[in-house]
Formats: sequence, C-alpha cells, structure tokens
Amino acid sequence: MWYVEASEHHPDSNAMTDTTQTFCGQCHCGNIQFEADHEPATLTECNCSLCHRYGVRWAYFKHRKVRITVRDRPTETYCWGDRMIRFHHCPTCGCVTHYTGVTDTPDPDERVALNARLADRHLTETIRIRHFDGADTWTFLD
Repeated sequence: MWYVEASEHHPDSNAMTDTTQTFCGQCHCGNIQFEADHEPATLTECNCSLCHRYGVRWAYFKHRKVRITVRDRPTETYCWGDRMIRFHHCPTCGCVTHYTGVTDTPDPDERVALNARLADRHLTETIRIRHFDGADTWTFLD
C-alpha cells in the first residue's frame, strides 16, 4: 500500500485531478493495484455469504474517481446470485481486489467498490466501519 500525491503522476497516466492524498491498495503479489482520489468516509462490512467468505471491507467510489492498474495478468471475475455485480480477483495470488457492475462500459458515475483490506491496516483503522446485512434484510445494522 502506498499514498501518492496526485500531482506526482505523469500527465499522460490518467492522473487524478486534485492534489489531495489518494486511497491506494494492491493485491498480495502486486499485480493489481488500485487508486482513488480520496479516502473513503466509511467502510462497509457485508455479511452475505460471498463477502463473509472473502473477508472484505468495501470502500465505495464513483468509477471516474478510481484507477485500476494491471501489471501482468488482468483480473478474473465471478458473478453470483442476481448477477448484478462482478467480483474481480487477481489470477496470480487470488486476492479479491474490487467489484463493479456487469456492464462492459461503465457509467463514470457508477459505483465501484475497492477492497479496503488491501490497503495498509494503519491507514484504514480510523475509518468508521458500517455493518450491512446482505444475508437477510439488505439494511445497515448500525
């Protein structure tokens, strides 16, 4: 995990536009890296069967605010249930990196969820965690 100033990016690298610190993480092997232009206000821990098994905490952003970088091999995906979202994972180390909608050309305002557990723990430990009941009521429990 690393934090970079958005202004440090090369101008041709689809850099974030403001100079605030970015929210970054990567899979275990470093093949998949993500970056958003700000820290999330909250993290969501869902108890649905899939999120529980993955052990993820989601940080939500608009698609246009996120950049995903692939070093060698692109993510593999898994759809489950109503097939409304695609869970992406690294084909090398298996870490779940993010989820997106199932469209091939996402709307820039569509939500993408980044797995905040792939960021350094000390950088996320002060962010409020919201518990979501994805197993039953589809409501926040707090």
